[in-house]
Amino acid sequence: MGYAALAPTADQAEAQTLAADVSSQEDADVDVAEGRAIFDQTCATCHNYDGSGSATGPDLRDVGPAAIDFQVSTGRMPSMDPNAQMPRKDMVMSEQELANLIAYYNAEIRSGEAGAEIPTDVPDHAPDRSEFDVNRADFDDEESYEEAVEEAEAEYEAALEEYQAEYDAYIAGADDTDMGMKLYLTNCAHCHSWSGGGGALTDGRWAPEIHDASPREIYEAMVSGPGAMPMFSDTVIAPDEKQELISYVKTLQAEPNAGGVFDLQRVGQVAEGFISWTIGLALIVACAIWITAKQRAHD
Repeated sequence: MGYAALAPTADQAEAQTLAADVSSQEDADVDVAEGRAIFDQTCATCHNYDGSGSATGPDLRDVGPAAIDFQVSTGRMPSMDPNAQMPRKDMVMSEQELANLIAYYNAEIRSGEAGAEIPTDVPDHAPDRSEFDVNRADFDDEESYEEAVEEAEAEYEAALEEYQAEYDAYIAGADDTDMGMKLYLTNCAHCHSWSGGGGALTDGRWAPEIHDASPREIYEAMVSGPGAMPMFSDTVIAPDEKQELISYVKTLQAEPNAGGVFDLQRVGQVAEGFISWTIGLALIVACAIWITAKQRAHD
């Protein structure tokens, strides 16, 4: 009976096992305890301490780690009002803190294997130079500080080169441009526009532009369906098809904009042509009125 009183419940045992599994991952040096502290401080007010949600925030238990990673890495969360659509902004925590938060989410909040996993094989953003900064106060002399700066710069250049190789390989791995274009135009363009510039939706919402989104963020948005966006799981659009679509989007973004100052945010050829035609017609009418007024004054 003593053991029964002290032994963890089934749920607690499962959480401890998951936490151990996460903490022992070779590819992630995470701190689940710190992740709990971050969740309690930044998420629990709206989503409840067990992630079950509240009147001001949705239930997180079934959304999956890809949704958490997308919302936090794009700066949309934490938010004062999780039910309101938030614009993209800088992430409020470090990459390590995000990794710790997700480790805690997987260990104690997530319902089994619900939701989509983070697509770690899809490249994210390039490394940030600030992550390799060296603090002068940590060194006793200028020489050791300069050596640390050079070492940090070399590490940054190596990380950037590694990222660029990974990014180029992922984009080049999509060899069916027509498929990517068709998938994007069929599933995305009616909200995000043909150029990825975004557009207005109903109820005051909007589809954000995706020019600054990394391949991983686009993938995570597709499998988690943030806001009004539908969810495109891997059974709906397969991973290789997602790669074709993402490659098309990134290639489209890299194309030069020939519109200059009159590009109209690249809303599309038909819309831009209609606007140009309307403005031209209005100028013709204005000129006709002005000429008529001048002639009457002369008469």
